Amino acid sequence: MPELDEVRELLSGSFINYFNCQRLVEILKETEKDTKNFFGCYSSQRMKDWLEVIRLYKVDNVYLADAAQQLTRTINYEIPSMKRQINKNRQLQEESVSKEEAYLKSSAEVRTQFERECQKLGIKGVHVKSELLSLLKELPGVFDDVANSVAELKPAIDFYRAFINFTLGHNLPDAEFLPLTHYILKKGNTTTYEWRSGRVPDVVAERRPSSPVNIETASDEQINFGDSAADEAISLESTSQSNGDFVHLDQIDFGADGDDNISWDIAIQDDGSGSNEAANGGISGSDEGGADVAQGIDALSVLHNPTTREMFLNELREIECFLTQRLEEMLIEGDVLLVSIMQKATEAIQSQSVASVHAMVERVKALLGSLTSHKMLHLYQLHSSPKYVDRLVEQLEHKLYLTDKYIQSRDAVIARRQEARTDQAKLEPQLEVIAKKAKVLRGQIEQEISNKYQGRPVNLIGINF
Repeated sequence: MPELDEVRELLSGSFINYFNCQRLVEILKETEKDTKNFFGCYSSQRMKDWLEVIRLYKVDNVYLADAAQQLTRTINYEIPSMKRQINKNRQLQEESVSKEEAYLKSSAEVRTQFERECQKLGIKGVHVKSELLSLLKELPGVFDDVANSVAELKPAIDFYRAFINFTLGHNLPDAEFLPLTHYILKKGNTTTYEWRSGRVPDVVAERRPSSPVNIETASDEQINFGDSAADEAISLESTSQSNGDFVHLDQIDFGADGDDNISWDIAIQDDGSGSNEAANGGISGSDEGGADVAQGIDALSVLHNPTTREMFLNELREIECFLTQRLEEMLIEGDVLLVSIMQKATEAIQSQSVASVHAMVERVKALLGSLTSHKMLHLYQLHSSPKYVDRLVEQLEHKLYLTDKYIQSRDAVIARRQEARTDQAKLEPQLEVIAKKAKVLRGQIEQEISNKYQGRPVNLIGINF
């Protein structure tokens, strides 16, 4: 065929009708005119083939039926199908924009939650497990600060006690009034053994938490959580001052013969309160040359021991409730009965002002907050349960997993939107070409029918492009 753009366009479609063949013959008449012989026939095989096709088309008006069928198929199927596909791509692009924003928002929210949790715990969130275990080193320092801060509560404690004594009409015994708070105020954060028995232990069997060094690569067998007796370190040095959970004592003189003269007969000594039972871990030597050994839960400091710590917190809450109630009473004006009752109170009670009581309340709340913060609650669990470390790490890392998952979903949505945009860019020009060819085909059919009826005007109705 001749290398003409019009020829290529006519032959480019998947379906060639009678009118395409007719136009090709007109073009060939110009390009193949040299092959025309004396009798008006063409010797070109191409011309012969296309003329034969046209002749067969005209038999029984097949060309009109074929053109009508092609027009019907284009109008009823091809154009609506392409329009639906284009609309689907447009809708997909619109939905992908909202989905992308939703995924970005969800990813940012989960990431913010992760950072907020890490901030509450006081970690960076890079190596979560090692950072969490490293936090355990802060516990002794926090407990020492709390024990030192109890001294700041002495005015509030004295005020509370004076008010109780005034209300009861007699002095309340020391054992019945904030016993643990008074003990910490006097001796500090000692071992639970010393609090229970009143004796400074000679030996403290410490249960040390595992070291977080290389925690990400260490195997389970290499991590020591202090469960075995062989891992318990015994401190025999220095004075009886508290250092968090670890109490160090002066070196014990066991006699000239050393270990040969030590009697390790174990006996349970009852101080009348039943608190020194072997089930609580407090063990002491029974002979004169024996040593008092604090192990298990008795080796913990009173602020680290969950039982005594809760007791101390309850006493602080008791002080807070009293001070808050007293502050509310002092703010009431015109209560003659209350004023007359307070006139009989001691100087320690009457000398307190609204400002001083409010300051006491704030100091108690600050001390309570330092022991009950979100970070401290997690630290208590981390120290008491190694499995809690894994659960907490899993919760935090799950948030990171969700963040990555939302980002991946957003990337997938962007990719689908790009594909839909590409498909739409391909389909829209094709739709225009098909609609244009259908309009031309309709005009050709109308003209052919008009020719068969002496040029009468013919219009095909019911066709919507």
